[in-house]
Amino acid sequence: MQNENNEFTRLIFVRHGQIDSNTANKMAVLDEEPLNAKGIGQVELAAQRLAREFEPNILLCSPVYRARQSAEIVSAATGLPAQELADLSEIDFGSLSGLTFPEISERFPQKYAELRAFVETPDQSQVERPQFPDGETYGQITARVQRLTQRVLAEWPGKTLVAVAHGGIIKCALMLYAGGSFSRSVPFAIDNASLSVVDFYRGKPMIRLVNDISHLGTKLKYVKTRLL
Repeated sequence: MQNENNEFTRLIFVRHGQIDSNTANKMAVLDEEPLNAKGIGQVELAAQRLAREFEPNILLCSPVYRARQSAEIVSAATGLPAQELADLSEIDFGSLSGLTFPEISERFPQKYAELRAFVETPDQSQVERPQFPDGETYGQITARVQRLTQRVLAEWPGKTLVAVAHGGIIKCALMLYAGGSFSRSVPFAIDNASLSVVDFYRGKPMIRLVNDISHLGTKLKYVKTRLL
């Protein structure tokens, strides 16, 4: 794909394939859980599309195992070596990591009440967004997205990059690129093995695709409002 004068840098976010925890509705964990069989098949389809349609130059990935494993599949399809980038790691949910909402309700009832109030209040500007106990702050998440963007534009101008990452950090990046803030729920859903494309024109982000799963041949499910 022609890119005259290197005015465009394309960043393609790919969420890792499905792991068993995804189907259990648990808060994400920064652990070594592998892709399940369905997840491997999902990423294989995404990788084929990436190689065929986008012809990427650079492959980046989160250091978390499920993303590294997904990147290996993309690497096999594109011939690109995967480079780990810590800023692509999933959000650290602290003490809530790995818990379902019923478990959060039982162990952290006050925090659960805060989370539920924020998600379910129609006017979220009237409710303070709760922090993750012992986890990453929204300022830290914002700084990660900024570092990622600065590095992409400084080191790989004019290139097409694939970044294999996680639903939380992809949603936050898209929200910040769109000019949003953490004063409300992030208004994006990011499915396993989906593609989301951002074109930077002279450094300014243009969101082109969000949560594209057309390569998977599955129906788009309904999704409730979430904290992230």
